[in-house]
Amino acid sequence: MYNFNRIAKSLTIGLLAYDGKYSYSKGCEPFTNVSSYQLKRFLDREWDENQKLEEYIRSLEIDWSTGWLMGDDTIIEKPYAQKIECVYWQYSSKNKGFIEGISLTVLAWTDGKRTIPIKFMVYEKDINGNPVQTKNTFLEEAVEYAKNLGIVPKYVCFDSKFSSKSLLNLLNSFRWVYFTQLASNRSFNGQQLKMRRFQPYSEEGNLKGVGHRVSITKYCKRYYATNATGKHITSKYIVNHYRVRWSIEVLFRVLKQLCHLQDCQGKKTRTQKHYVFMCIQAFILLQDQNEKSVYYAKKIFQQKYLRFTSTCCIIPVIHAVIAVTQSHF
Repeated sequence: MYNFNRIAKSLTIGLLAYDGKYSYSKGCEPFTNVSSYQLKRFLDREWDENQKLEEYIRSLEIDWSTGWLMGDDTIIEKPYAQKIECVYWQYSSKNKGFIEGISLTVLAWTDGKRTIPIKFMVYEKDINGNPVQTKNTFLEEAVEYAKNLGIVPKYVCFDSKFSSKSLLNLLNSFRWVYFTQLASNRSFNGQQLKMRRFQPYSEEGNLKGVGHRVSITKYCKRYYATNATGKHITSKYIVNHYRVRWSIEVLFRVLKQLCHLQDCQGKKTRTQKHYVFMCIQAFILLQDQNEKSVYYAKKIFQQKYLRFTSTCCIIPVIHAVIAVTQSHF
């Protein structure tokens, strides 16, 4: 009989059980009541991954009045994949060129100690080759979703590819402070940023298409902006607040290195989305082990629950794992 929670727990634990390349057969090895076919069918079924993510994060009982929001995207590299629906040529800054992969955009909350992805999007195109949803419209939708979820962030951080005038205006209408990078061709006080001569302190003014005043500074050939204004908004203040966005880069790195984000070979977009959701749950479970690092937490997790010396102890240990994870699902 199909049991969503049972198979979801099994898959999540399986993702944390291995350091090498993940597969369905490896993922079911610790379990006597779940087969590799069940794991595959589970990911192929029809269910809403963002709805499941909402149910999951609501169960965590987080104080959303603290922390901040971060938006960013990453590429799930698929250089040898064949006929995966959502694999496209993507520009990779890491590889300094175009590669085949899946574009994943995430809005995440963090308080500096704990990072919780609250909504994500896998980029896809329709039959005419047009985006089903752009990254910018997704982030606007995700920000509105975060507000409806009850999140009251201290500020919101994102890089230049997301700093559209509509998002900046939306965040300001919520009275949320934002910190972002800007492209050098943006018009500030009637002149492109790259044509202006900035002093080593921030300047206030008007950004074209943005209905509120912003503070902008130049640092290391990059331009940074915020809707916070006043004498206390220094260049250092803007840059330091923008840098906390690094937490989402750590999230992406852990998802890839420890949660096997790049290992799904499912050919359907639906399967890839479901797999991303499972990786996110694995990340949160790993993070909640309260160890000095997630890398150490994974080793402790494996040693404590998933390294068996005899078949007679498999069932009791798995029952213990399920009991431990029950509060997280």
